[in-house]
Amino acid sequence: MRDIRIIFFLILALFLGIGPLVGIYTDYLWFDMIGYTSVFTTILQWKLIAIIPGFILAFAFLYINAKFAGNSISKILAERKLTYDKIDSQVVLIVIAAFSFIFGLAFSSNWRTILLYLNSTSFGITDPILMNDVGFYVFQLPFIHMIRGVFLILTVISLIMVLILYMIRLEPIFRSKTVETDNIESSYFLYPTNSVKDILDDLPVKVLIHISTLLAFLFALIAFGFFLNRYEILFSQQGVVSGAGYTDVHVRLPIFNILTILSFLTAVALLANVKLKNIKIPIASIVLLILFIMGSSFVPDVYQQFKVEPTEIQLEKPYLEYNINYTRMAFGLSDIEERPFQANTDLTLSELENNTQITENIRIWDRRALEQTYKQLQQIRTYYTFNDVDTDRYQMDDGYKQYMISARELDTMQLAPEAKTWVNERLVYTHGFGIVMNPVSTKTSDGRPEFVLQDIPPTGEFDVDNPRIYYGEVTNDYKIADSGKEEFDYPKGGQNVFTQYEGKSGIVLDSFVKRLIFAFTFGESKFILSEYVDDSSRLMYHQQIEERAQMIAPFLKYDSDPYPVISDGKVYWIIDAYTTADKYPYSESYYGTKFYDINYIRNSVKVVVDAYDGTVDFYVMEDEPVVNTYSKIFPDLFKPFSEMPEGLKEHIRYPKDFFKVQMDLYENYHMTDAETFYNKEDAWEIPNEVYRGSSIEMEPYYMITKLPNGGGLEYVLLQPFTPRNRENMIAWIAARCDEPNYGEIKHYELPKGELIYGPTQIESRIDQDPDISEQLTLWGQTGSRVIRGNLLVVPIGNSILYTEPIFISAEESEIPELRRVVVSSGQKVVMAEDLQESLQMLVEGRIDVQDETGQPYIPGTARELAQQALDHYNKAQDYLAEGDWAGYGEEIDRMEEILNQLSQVLEEADIDTTL
Repeated sequence: MRDIRIIFFLILALFLGIGPLVGIYTDYLWFDMIGYTSVFTTILQWKLIAIIPGFILAFAFLYINAKFAGNSISKILAERKLTYDKIDSQVVLIVIAAFSFIFGLAFSSNWRTILLYLNSTSFGITDPILMNDVGFYVFQLPFIHMIRGVFLILTVISLIMVLILYMIRLEPIFRSKTVETDNIESSYFLYPTNSVKDILDDLPVKVLIHISTLLAFLFALIAFGFFLNRYEILFSQQGVVSGAGYTDVHVRLPIFNILTILSFLTAVALLANVKLKNIKIPIASIVLLILFIMGSSFVPDVYQQFKVEPTEIQLEKPYLEYNINYTRMAFGLSDIEERPFQANTDLTLSELENNTQITENIRIWDRRALEQTYKQLQQIRTYYTFNDVDTDRYQMDDGYKQYMISARELDTMQLAPEAKTWVNERLVYTHGFGIVMNPVSTKTSDGRPEFVLQDIPPTGEFDVDNPRIYYGEVTNDYKIADSGKEEFDYPKGGQNVFTQYEGKSGIVLDSFVKRLIFAFTFGESKFILSEYVDDSSRLMYHQQIEERAQMIAPFLKYDSDPYPVISDGKVYWIIDAYTTADKYPYSESYYGTKFYDINYIRNSVKVVVDAYDGTVDFYVMEDEPVVNTYSKIFPDLFKPFSEMPEGLKEHIRYPKDFFKVQMDLYENYHMTDAETFYNKEDAWEIPNEVYRGSSIEMEPYYMITKLPNGGGLEYVLLQPFTPRNRENMIAWIAARCDEPNYGEIKHYELPKGELIYGPTQIESRIDQDPDISEQLTLWGQTGSRVIRGNLLVVPIGNSILYTEPIFISAEESEIPELRRVVVSSGQKVVMAEDLQESLQMLVEGRIDVQDETGQPYIPGTARELAQQALDHYNKAQDYLAEGDWAGYGEEIDRMEEILNQLSQVLEEADIDTTL
């Protein structure tokens, strides 16, 4: 078996050269190591197989035409007894073979189109105009276009080739005729005869036959192109929405039918000219076709302007309905369940008391500010980093809890310059270490997160048996583990702890040949020269998890936010993967930063990557035609969701990128009535929030809540909406993340006759509150910066709660501290030191009148005022000792003002101030 592989690679080397061969071999080793050899061989064999039909088509097409032209030229010149040099057939053969091989290589890039065609799956949905299954457009139509394009290119190239051959080799025939003059006996002068008629009269029959045949085939392909354009009108952008409109169906479709017939008749006329040998017939056909194309080019626009636009809504109504229905199906919006939500604008104490599990999980930590805090408090060493901070939930002994979580990864770019050696960067510093976590709703008294998992080695409420992170979001360079040099594990005091990799990941460099090949691949001679690299060393590359998944399944699109999960003492990454298409009939095209020009998308696959071993598993989430087709092509790639370990199933979540695409479209496509949709009477938009002084679009966010359907506590992804060009909230949408309801989307419509404050209005109310505004201005003085975090809309019972954290950070060396939490029910805006205190102030009551020590509860604001009063009292005593009675009186007056404020705060908090 091994000898066969060597022979196979030697044969490839003859065709491709050493560089590409080395790439194929190293890719084979990598896929073999990770356990997806069948994926690699399937792609490689079809790339190679596809070269063959491309080569055969090109070679046969060009050779037949060249051979016919050469034979015709020889016979024509021989018949006219003109001397000529024979064309070297071997040279022609070599040139055609070389071009055909290049053409075959280019054709092999269509391997995916070919495989999708051969394994296509029915959608079970037909388009409303031509009545074809959607699978025809997604899988088969691109293949048909490709085949037509191949023959079109070869026909044009053949036509150019034979015209050049005829013009050069038959040049003596087209020389000017000689005529005898009356002035000079036996003298001849040459007069040019350049008219088309003369040239055509002298055109040999064999040349006419050949060119007519090629032109006939060319126009047959043009006819076929016009026929295929009939299908393309289902993706038209000419009407009010994507898809065929009234003009497309009643004007453009008939025009394409006529053009198809005219082009085909032109091809027939050209072919008939082989027998008739009358050039006027095909020329007349071509002219007629060109005139019709020119004449019909402006007809659809004129028809649209004068016939359709005056009564557009009546004529376009059925096509608007097609677009609405098919767009909703293509983007997974048709199954959204709509329900009314009778929002109570006055949040009550009883609602808070009945929903403490929700309020205990309200996120007050903004991931952007928290990322900087993590880096300052938990980075430990400069060569560690946190790429981002995610949210996830865990089932704990005391209930369902939401946490902020981030992985401590290695960034060798941050090593000291003198430590940036090949041995350090590749052999010693090989992995990150540990996970950091904190609850989403609590903080310390000095505004820092309350870590439940922290430090190195990680300590806290979660057990992580193996915290080493060899595969993550940051690492892009190759590493060599299990070498003769011990790997840095983690710092411990003034010493470092070292380890050796014990996993199975990485390509074992167990031969000199492998080390030589990878030295060539990475351009690094130390693979051979270093004494640390031995037969047990393991080469790790493609360690960046999205790149790793992309390497295995390049036909999927991947989410921009992978997140770490702790399960059974190990660290895993979960990446959401998508199947997309751009040929779904009547579906609106989506243009975004992550997904561009698509009109169909499904979150069909969950990818799980082991942070230590680097193993990658692809789990299919739904029965969906595109992923089913890829499953036929790569039967060993995908696993059913039922095979995912239970500990990981608890952490799957509805992905933000997918939800963002859906919600961007849902701004308009929640309207299912064609006339309402046309007039955009009920169009929505995603509201804005304030971050670092700028107004930015509000992101969807995860939270633990109870949906208003009598269900239990669950994890959802939520997005509020406001009417377009207005700021009041009109609806909120929730995507469910927990089994067995994963993937369900709920639409909760707010009363249109009542004012429900939107996020922007709440931001304005925060700005307009004199006490809050004054405090934020005071904190924002020179040397510090106020950061307003995510404003969240939190449904609680039948009410809406708004929360926003306030961070204080130094302008230099940022360590954002969570100092206040603003909450609002819409009617009232309050700010306090932490979330629970803010909620208590909001409802003007107490959830718990005692603190955890059993002592009377004192609000943070009251404590601050008491401290200020004490400060003024101490200053007054200093002035008294100096005999400065004016200063003494001024400080006493200020102390009196603050004591009055303190008394008011205590009264509002319902605390007895009598002695």
